[in-house]
Amino acid sequence: MTQVKVCGLMTEADVALVNALRPDLVGFVLAVGRHQKTTAEVLSLAKQVAPGIRRVAVVVAPDFDQLAVLASAGAIDTVQFHRPATLAQVQQARALGLQTIARIAADAPRTLADVALVDAGDGSGETLDWRALPVLAQPLMLAGGLDATNVAQAIALVHPAIVDASSRLETGGAKDPAKVAAFIAAARNAE
Repeated sequence: MTQVKVCGLMTEADVALVNALRPDLVGFVLAVGRHQKTTAEVLSLAKQVAPGIRRVAVVVAPDFDQLAVLASAGAIDTVQFHRPATLAQVQQARALGLQTIARIAADAPRTLADVALVDAGDGSGETLDWRALPVLAQPLMLAGGLDATNVAQAIALVHPAIVDASSRLETGGAKDPAKVAAFIAAARNAE
């Protein structure tokens, strides 16, 4: 069964929403951008996430001191490298007890991480040509432009281990409860 990730949590209201709707994973963005949270903010929000929901730190240029603080506090279970990760970065994350997700490069369709990430853009909401994706010999997380209107089709075509959405689940820059609920329901009903 495809797991569902809701990324870009920003507020206590976002956490209450995901606690009620129970996606499999939630994401806190540490990378620069409009969803960026500080270490202290992630510590505060992550401790409110319901047990059983995996917490993911999304990074571009990982600060392993920051990740160590979050991991040792039990605030995150997984690190998502939004760029291809080096062997050293994957090993450092695993040494902190974290599972790893890493974006694959267009010219190297595999990663040393536990899960390969394919994304159309950096929170742009753009979709990919799912038919053109390489066949991977490892679990895949599909992101980029997913919402309730297209996630079932993406799951049917790609059979990802995880589907991930953020910006398309928002209205006016905030998580929209109806959009989040519809996305989770559509993904779960696609199986």
